[in-house]
Amino acid sequence: MKFSFCCSSNSVSVSQPTTKDTSRQGAQNDGDFRVFSYNELKTATHGFSTSNKIGAGASGSVYKGRLRDGTIVAVKVLSIELESMKGEREFVSELAALSNMKHENLVTLQGCCIDGASRYLVYDYMENNSLAHTLLVFFFSCNHKRKRGYLAPEYAITGHLTRKSDVYSFGVLLLEIISGRPFVDFDLEQGEHYLVQKAWEVYKDSDLVTLVDPTLDVNYPEAEAVRFLKVGLLCVQENVRLRPIMSTTVNMLTGDVDIQDVHITQPGLADLMDIKLAQQMLSQSISSSETPSHSTAYF
Repeated sequence: MKFSFCCSSNSVSVSQPTTKDTSRQGAQNDGDFRVFSYNELKTATHGFSTSNKIGAGASGSVYKGRLRDGTIVAVKVLSIELESMKGEREFVSELAALSNMKHENLVTLQGCCIDGASRYLVYDYMENNSLAHTLLVFFFSCNHKRKRGYLAPEYAITGHLTRKSDVYSFGVLLLEIISGRPFVDFDLEQGEHYLVQKAWEVYKDSDLVTLVDPTLDVNYPEAEAVRFLKVGLLCVQENVRLRPIMSTTVNMLTGDVDIQDVHITQPGLADLMDIKLAQQMLSQSISSSETPSHSTAYF
């Protein structure tokens, strides 16, 4: 059974078709919404070729396509049960919602196609991969350039991130802000050395104040600066369980939690070989992901 769509600015409805075969017709326009023919979408996607497939999810697969007018689109082939009217109603409801939804941060629905029991949605094509992929690559790139500076040691070994890994990253950032130093520094005498290790050494010598950014001269509250450095060291402890949660960290920074006599243990520091291994694991996870890029935008 074939259906045709009747669309307006406020509604989308399904009606029985006329005797004409809509799958062999060209795209029909109704304002900004279009009803595409199956043949047009098949041609645009090179027969829904696997080389054009850009995403897959529970509700279907997405293919990149080029329409006859040159427009690049993303064609979603829906995986819905249409044996019952319930499946049909769900499709119509989704279509009605998407066709009326316009937002700069949402993918625009251009139109649809119905061919027998098959249903297709046509969206604007989004460049530059999915948001998840972009954030993952950004995280990888930043840590690689900084030599994985905010990288918790357990992640360098296992490749798994936790909330306590974020606490570690925050601790490194805090040490950088108060000291005015990068995580990794280099000089001719000492070679490459790490801020976390330096902070630990001056802490053991009860001389944390020497780590404060020298450009501040004496124009800063010394006790507060030392407290912040201690909080930074608490956040980067090697034992994950000893790192405070972020809500406690905030209370330490504001002075609501007293850390005068708190015990700080040795910080964790990822070995450079571990970092390179983690980079390889992350790179492999990006390239071998089962869900191809771009897919997040359409599901």
